[in-house]
Amino acid sequence: MSSATPATGTTAARHALRRWIPAAVIAAFIVLPAHAILMDNAFALALMSRIVILAIAAVALNLVLGYGGMVSFGHALFLGLGVYSAAIPAVHGVESAIAHLLIAILACGLTGFITGAIALRTQGIAFIMITLAFAQMFYFVFVSLSPYGGDDGMRLASGSQSAGVNLTDPAWLYAASLAILLGSLYGMRRLVSSRFGMALQGSRINDARMRALGFSTVRYRLAAYVISAMLCGVAGVLYANLTQFAAPSYMSWAMSGELIVMVVLGGMGSIMGPLYGAAALLLTEEALKSVTEHWMLILGPAIVAVAVTSRHGLAGLLAARAQPQAEVSLAHANASTLPAQPACSPARLVVSNLVKRYGGLLATDHVNLELETGRIHVVIGPNGAGKSTLIGQLSGEITPDNGTIEMDGRDITRSPVHVRSLSGLKRSYQITSVLPQFTALENVMLAVQAHEGHSFRFWQPAHQQDTLRLPALAALQEAGLQEHAHTLASALAHGQQRQLELAMVLAVQPRVLLLDEPMAGMSQAESRHMTNVLQRLRPHYAILLVEHDMEAVFSLADQISVLVYGRCIATGSPEDIRNNEEVRQAYLGEEA
Repeated sequence: MSSATPATGTTAARHALRRWIPAAVIAAFIVLPAHAILMDNAFALALMSRIVILAIAAVALNLVLGYGGMVSFGHALFLGLGVYSAAIPAVHGVESAIAHLLIAILACGLTGFITGAIALRTQGIAFIMITLAFAQMFYFVFVSLSPYGGDDGMRLASGSQSAGVNLTDPAWLYAASLAILLGSLYGMRRLVSSRFGMALQGSRINDARMRALGFSTVRYRLAAYVISAMLCGVAGVLYANLTQFAAPSYMSWAMSGELIVMVVLGGMGSIMGPLYGAAALLLTEEALKSVTEHWMLILGPAIVAVAVTSRHGLAGLLAARAQPQAEVSLAHANASTLPAQPACSPARLVVSNLVKRYGGLLATDHVNLELETGRIHVVIGPNGAGKSTLIGQLSGEITPDNGTIEMDGRDITRSPVHVRSLSGLKRSYQITSVLPQFTALENVMLAVQAHEGHSFRFWQPAHQQDTLRLPALAALQEAGLQEHAHTLASALAHGQQRQLELAMVLAVQPRVLLLDEPMAGMSQAESRHMTNVLQRLRPHYAILLVEHDMEAVFSLADQISVLVYGRCIATGSPEDIRNNEEVRQAYLGEEA
């Protein structure tokens, strides 16, 4: 016992020290520039100003890259627009700092909305290339603007001024820049923990699952892109006052690359990472420049070393380990509330002559079936029969070639996934599809949030909202996962992840459940628990169940359809299917 105490104390002290690192870094950015001002060290103050201003731009990029998963190789476009938002009005006698900032915010917001709406129609490499192309296009536009210096650029006619303060004054510029940086860091902390931030991060982790929950993920990404562009524009106004110069090179691909390096080096998806990255990159750059003209040959491997040793950059190396979450009371999360008091009206789903071809293969061959509240319709068939393809068409993830899908008499055949989801049609996946980097509680809270709406709330932390938390806790208890509410989904056992998927569906009280092999990979005890849960759900939902566990199938089904090579060879009661010779030969065999 006594021998463990010093180690425990040392570990606690180390964790406490790490928690103080962000405060110490911010304190350094207050004390060191103040010392530079007192010592009249213009170079040091200018370097600190450059770090702070580019850190603001990196904070903006981190929202898109770190939290949204969008690799923008053209974000310097917005920095450059911010620079010219100060430089061009100054030529025409507009010196107001407020005017310059408003022009930058409006110009970057509008440009971000247009370019983002186009770029977000794609993903991956295509998104990177489109953002780069837009930045280069604007670069050449400003190169051609000879009245404003063209390729050579132009000096700032006058600094941005407000209330008698000129931002070309180094001390005032630093003070304003630091205030904006601190405001940006605090605002980003609030934003990423809000409903909007949760939805944005969820779309980065598992876009398909978020759409299945009912989120229009493109809207969240576009909003984040526009917010990021506007903040980058603010940094551009400050940068113009620092350099007292405007040039197209500020929006070049090289500057975009520098911002990306800052975010990656500091730690993507961390609040303080952009500041760490900007400071480390620019301070190291200045130190190496004084030693050798080939400083980039040293800096490059150093950046790679940090990226390899820490997945989360410098922030990952410096941050304290995650502290245990406080226990959450389940006193208000009565497991019976969800199935016993459904808030939704009865539903009826009718599928007529559904056809889906993949080349010469008929995945679904004129399939017909009906679902209605209070009944479980089970679809069985051998592997490759088209069962998951059928569910994909019903949920909207796969577009049928022919046929119709009607819900309560309304044709939803061409409706997108999130529209069907919001109308009460929810699905689980054959391959477990959760958000592995979120806790079980956060996964279910996102499902509740999608159902409730009001996701464009940018300030209040989602975890503090009982309208999200309590229904999520109730669903976790119904699924038997209440003891794992604060466990990361990636740390749950396979059977528990299947239970988590069911909890995500139950949390929003859907009208139609599409369950794709929910018992796959479960132990016998887990399968029995899942069977009991589905029995309790039967009276309140229309359920389509795809399952290979024949014991569960015949104990749950009101009606069974048998698919073989995409064709429904039989539909009827469990007893009819047991006695159908064609079914026995095609699929059931000895299990019948």
